[in-house]
Amino acid sequence: MTRSSKKDLAPFDPEIERTIAKITRQLKEQEVRGQLNKVKKDLFTKMEDQPTIQEAGRALREYALPSINGANTSVVRPAVQANNFEIKPALIQMIQQSVQFYGLPSDDPNTHIANFLEICDTFKHNGVSDDAIRLRLFPFSLKDKAKSWLNSLPIGSVTTWLKHF
Repeated sequence: MTRSSKKDLAPFDPEIERTIAKITRQLKEQEVRGQLNKVKKDLFTKMEDQPTIQEAGRALREYALPSINGANTSVVRPAVQANNFEIKPALIQMIQQSVQFYGLPSDDPNTHIANFLEICDTFKHNGVSDDAIRLRLFPFSLKDKAKSWLNSLPIGSVTTWLKHF
C-alpha cells in the first residue's frame, strides 16, 4: 500500500524484464490471432457472396484462356449501316497524340471535349452517325485517371454522346 493509493503493491519479481517480455509476447500473439480471425471472417464472407462456378468439366488450361465475357465496356457503340466503315489507325494516333486527357487537376475537360469534337468533325462517312464516330474514338482520347473513370462506369451505361458528354 502506498501513501497516495489504497491499492496493494504488486509482488516483487526478481526477473521483471523476462516477465515483461513474456506478457508482451502474449499480447502480440492475441492481437495477431484476433487480426487473423477477422481476416478469415472477412474472406469467408466475401466467398459466400461470390456466385458458385458450375463448370465442373472445364480443363485447367481453359481457366488461363482469355474470355470476351468480361471485356464489355461502359461505352455502347451504335450500329453502323455502312459496310466499308473503318477508322484509320492514323486518326486514332492523331487523337492519342493531340487531345489526350489524363484527368489531372490541371487538365481542362471542356477544352479536351472541344478539341476532340474538332477532330471528329473532320471525319465523315456515309451511313455512319456522328454519335457512332465519337463513341468509338472517345476512349482513345483518355489516359490514366480519366481512362480508369471511363472503365469504372457500369457496363453499357454510355449510349449517346449528347446524353453523357
